[in-house]
Amino acid sequence: MKPMVKKLAVVMTAAALTASLAACGSASNEGQKAGSTASSKPAKPTDISITTLAFAAAPTGELEAVKKLNEKLNVNLKLSWIPSAQISEKLNALLASRDLPDVLFIEDFNSTPAFLNAIDQGAFWELTDYVKNYPNLAKYPENVYKNASLKGKLYSLPRVRPLDGHESLLIRKDWLDKLGLQPPKTMDELYNVLEAFAKKDPDGNGTADTYGAVFPGSPGPSSYLLSLFGTGTKWKEENGGLTPYWWTPQAKEALINWNKVYKSGGILPDFPVLKTAQIKDMLVQGKAGLAIANVVDAYKYNVELQKTNPKANLVAFELPKAADGKAYYEQASGFYGQFLINKKSVDEAKLKKILEVYDYTASLEGYNLAVYGIQDVDYKLKPDGFVEQTEEGKKKGYSGDTTGQWVTGTFDKYLRAKVSGIPSDVFEANKKLIDSISSIPDPTYGLMNSAPFKEKGADWNKKLNDMLTNVIIGKNSIEDWDKFVKTYKDDPSFQQHVKETSDFFKEKNKK
Repeated sequence: MKPMVKKLAVVMTAAALTASLAACGSASNEGQKAGSTASSKPAKPTDISITTLAFAAAPTGELEAVKKLNEKLNVNLKLSWIPSAQISEKLNALLASRDLPDVLFIEDFNSTPAFLNAIDQGAFWELTDYVKNYPNLAKYPENVYKNASLKGKLYSLPRVRPLDGHESLLIRKDWLDKLGLQPPKTMDELYNVLEAFAKKDPDGNGTADTYGAVFPGSPGPSSYLLSLFGTGTKWKEENGGLTPYWWTPQAKEALINWNKVYKSGGILPDFPVLKTAQIKDMLVQGKAGLAIANVVDAYKYNVELQKTNPKANLVAFELPKAADGKAYYEQASGFYGQFLINKKSVDEAKLKKILEVYDYTASLEGYNLAVYGIQDVDYKLKPDGFVEQTEEGKKKGYSGDTTGQWVTGTFDKYLRAKVSGIPSDVFEANKKLIDSISSIPDPTYGLMNSAPFKEKGADWNKKLNDMLTNVIIGKNSIEDWDKFVKTYKDDPSFQQHVKETSDFFKEKNKK
């Protein structure tokens, strides 16, 4: 997945934006009249303007794939891209101009509060009752739409991603075999494996130069270090409301145990400064024998490992079970970025045509055409179903970084289980692993940030990350942790943050 773009600043007042996007009744009536044109005349193509972001240089000139889409769907697509580095500046200008396209990318609603007020005034289409009528869009998991919704209603088309497969145990199976160990099924077994990897020379080089796990600690410890113990995903649902996951007894249990593991060498000593991007390096260099990462990363990293160590065997396994006998996986949001549909410029007939376009590009055929161009010219399909771009296609500007940014995509549950060239037995094992997952969503997906969090959230998060890290490495004691938690439980501002977040949650989930 591409890195999140910089949060968008809003310079236009909500009132002005709402006024500029007010629904236009006359446009709707004209659209209905146009739809009744005599059948003897070919229907005029529907103009559809779409603005999205790009992570590379946008294509110049008209793409053959767009021509094909226009012909097939009887539309006239007008695509425009905003470079990701300029998206804040460009969207501010777009908002100030009061001239929005029919379809517009936003990263999330917390980034663009003016849009929320506009939504409340009916400026964008509410899509809840529409998407279910489009077969490919209807295939998106219910939780993806739920996570992208506001107050229980869908106002955007989410750019779909898998919900699961981003969390698995990547373990050096050859190290386990050498030490006579089995893949860990429980947290206690995990501790034993990590300590053995640190102390029993699993690589057999006679030097104490290995550690157990590589866990990223910068800019803060990954939330899975707590959620593995049953804390919930970022928040825990309790008594109809929400509690911060780090307030739970399970969070304290997690910190006590990770401190023990760290002291034994079971976690790389560079933990406080390691970033997620360094996981691969630590595994490929043989410094650590375990990580938590995408299921398919085990195969990808193993290919690199075997270039220097042909006997290496990095394998993906299920997460270990907590003390209550359950394995806790954090569910992903299932999307990155959303498309709003402008009610001022789009009547219902045009809305349905836009959804027809997005439904077709949510099929594999339509997606490949939109993103990669013409088959056997701009790309080729490999025997395993993966796309291989031609040099001609690349020169034209087709890529996931550009043409892939205006579509919502096809939903593939096993996207994080496969890569081109993966052996069929490894892929089947990866699919089985993903099928075994019962993950827990973050209940705050789709909720607005509380007023106190908008003011103090960055400071709160930094202090929390610092304390989590310091307790794990032993710089602060577990008693310090207890005092830290109590400070926030007693803080009126943080209490208000919890209350507002719980209220938003109840509003979104009320029947």
